[in-house]
Amino acid sequence: MLSDVMLPPQPPQPYEGSYPHSLVKDVIPFVEKHYRVIANKDNRAIAGLSMGGGHTIAATNNNPLVFGWIAVFSSGPRGGIDETTKKQLAAVKAGGVHYYWTGAGTTDTARERTIDLEKAVKELGFKSSYKEIPGRHYWFLWRDFLGDYAQLLFK
Repeated sequence: MLSDVMLPPQPPQPYEGSYPHSLVKDVIPFVEKHYRVIANKDNRAIAGLSMGGGHTIAATNNNPLVFGWIAVFSSGPRGGIDETTKKQLAAVKAGGVHYYWTGAGTTDTARERTIDLEKAVKELGFKSSYKEIPGRHYWFLWRDFLGDYAQLLFK
């Protein structure tokens, strides 16, 4: 039986040198150099679940012109949607994101943060959707979410 894994609260990680920073500055350039991909925002999607959802938010908010499709599963800013986050999301919106997808379980530990994020992106005018299905902070939710999100990509 699966159970929730709860990590102790972590202090905010500076963006420079973090995983989201490395993703944008190291991983994407490597992939685009070594593989046949269409190297532009309109052909890049990102999705993250739980802590990876936080990384997705950091990567996209700090690089508003890099991704055209964004999905955050069971995650949202820990401190809520503050003015800095609103400004970053506005820059992401202005950067031309095609879709911002969010989802959480009905009893998910990150449900409220995910709802707050969805509310913020809706208020900013993103084309977005929120899906909620019965369940906690579990893989089966995220598999379902990924299937829904993947069907929207690159249309």
